[in-house]
Amino acid sequence: MKVFKLFPSNRAKFHFGDSAGKLKENFSSDQLFSALFNCAVLFCGAEEATNMLIDSTFSLTSLFWGLRFVNRNSGVSKELFFLPRPIAPFEFQSEQDLLAHKKLKKIQYFSFDAFQQVQKSWQRDLQHFAFNLLDLEAVGEKFACTKREIESLGIKSADIKDLKFLAIQTNPRVVVSRASDESDNFYYQEALVVTHQQMNDYDVYPFMYFFWRGEFDQRLTAVIRLMADEGLGGKRSQGMGIFSKIEEVELPEDLFAGESECYASLSTVFPRYDEVDKMLFYELTERSGFLHSKQGRSLRKKRVNLLKEGSIFSAKISGQLVDVQPSGFSMHPVYLNGQGFLVPIGEV
Repeated sequence: MKVFKLFPSNRAKFHFGDSAGKLKENFSSDQLFSALFNCAVLFCGAEEATNMLIDSTFSLTSLFWGLRFVNRNSGVSKELFFLPRPIAPFEFQSEQDLLAHKKLKKIQYFSFDAFQQVQKSWQRDLQHFAFNLLDLEAVGEKFACTKREIESLGIKSADIKDLKFLAIQTNPRVVVSRASDESDNFYYQEALVVTHQQMNDYDVYPFMYFFWRGEFDQRLTAVIRLMADEGLGGKRSQGMGIFSKIEEVELPEDLFAGESECYASLSTVFPRYDEVDKMLFYELTERSGFLHSKQGRSLRKKRVNLLKEGSIFSAKISGQLVDVQPSGFSMHPVYLNGQGFLVPIGEV
């Protein structure tokens, strides 16, 4: 299984939005697939892009955040990978848990070690995680890791609790008329700002990453590098969405292997008709917008709803590619990738 890491420069800005125009932290797998396909078309043409991404068997996760800690004295680096919080209840066992409930609700991403502990705590009959979130260490507000990971870094819990590498920046904007050069329609534009940090003896570099499992055409490495140069998300004409470096590493195939009674998704999913009854806990996110194609004018794609990352299923499902081709457009097919990247939870 491959892992691709994309490193932004300090103070880099991103605009990852949804159909409601709200800013979000991660870049979903269906959006990542579309970005890869468009860059593959630029790199080797539509036919070869179809062979690499449509006709092959693979699954990929959404683009999540990670942190690289580099010791300034020794040069040794360690990394934390964050995964989405499963969309299922967590058991709260004491009054102290209830008092901390509001704070714990803000946590949306678990480190890899924390995610594995949460995986093992799944109670199939009760349909909740028997895991006390107070056992985790907060990283900023939305991220959490284990005490063991903090100890391995040699950093105090109080220091990493204040580590905030993502911030929302709001700037005023106006629309200028092309006909009269008059300004009108004052509005505010938001952007996600990524900052490098310093903590004790460490330099902290945020990065984004995704897992790739299955068939992989070696030309896709060049496509991913092109995607990093082209940028991800919106407002790229303003310099947003650019990455300065990418890295590719291999992980064991059995990292997320095994059979279980329940599964969690690390990608957005559009289930098949016979897979709908396998949905246990989920949230919906809408996809709409206009077609990006050089074969004709922009048309609005079909609107669909997907299951968010962290959705829980009672069995392993595959999801599917969804045809979102606009009516009246016949130059080429238009797909949305709703295939799932699932990992087992509970007894494996």
